[in-house]
Amino acid sequence: MGRMRVKTYTVYRYDYNRQVREPVGELVERRSKDRGNNTEALLRLAQRIYSTSSLESHLSITPE
Repeated sequence: MGRMRVKTYTVYRYDYNRQVREPVGELVERRSKDRGNNTEALLRLAQRIYSTSSLESHLSITPE
């Protein structure tokens, strides 16, 4: 059994009012193979975990 390569993604919140991007957390990609929508699924997870009710901010993820 081969070792799984783990990718870490940083979750950022972009605040439109202040025009700043702040790191708010990290997510770990644990799938052992690409399923075509891994990044999209991680973004949905980030929105579930780190979302706020504010309409003045936006979440994004970037791989490290």
